[in-house]
Formats: sequence, structure tokens, C-alpha cells
Amino acid sequence: MVTDDVVKYHVLEALHAGVVEMSGDKELAHSLRAETKMRLISMSEEDLWELARVTCPPHKTFEQVYVSFKEEIDELKVSSSEWMKDLESYDSIQGEER
Repeated sequence: MVTDDVVKYHVLEALHAGVVEMSGDKELAHSLRAETKMRLISMSEEDLWELARVTCPPHKTFEQVYVSFKEEIDELKVSSSEWMKDLESYDSIQGEER
């Protein structure tokens, strides 16, 4: 996947989660955010580096942004047991409705 597409996808997914939450479906919003987190922790080193390059603000270096992303992803991995529940609980609710 081209990195610009990855960035657009994550932004759109985050916006979608916000819109869904405003509509009142908080479980779906949490699930969408969990899916975004899952994709982020699954990114390859090359994609993460490219994401840092594409999103780098002028006052920082690519390396600084990359290190920041790596730290955030490490935190996501540590807290995955918490946010994975959001993903699993919504999937089980959806399965019951089908």
C-alpha cells in the first residue's frame, strides 16, 4: 500500500470513528479505533518510516517523528489487552444480530 494511502486511510478511519461516536454508537466507535490501533501495530518498519516522512512537521526531523511513532506503538502493544476488548466485544454483538 502506498504510504499516502495509508495516511489517508487512518485519517478517514479516525474521522469515521468520531462521527459514529457522535451518532451515539460508542461501541462501534471504540471498535473502529481498535482496528486503527491494530493496523498501526502491524505496520512494517518501512511503512512506519514512510509514515514519519509523510507526516513530519517542519520543526522536526524524520528520525524524531519515527522514534515518537515507535514509542506510541510500543505503548499500544503494552495496552493491547485493554483496547482489544473493544474490538472483540463489538464483533460478538454484531454476530448476535446477524
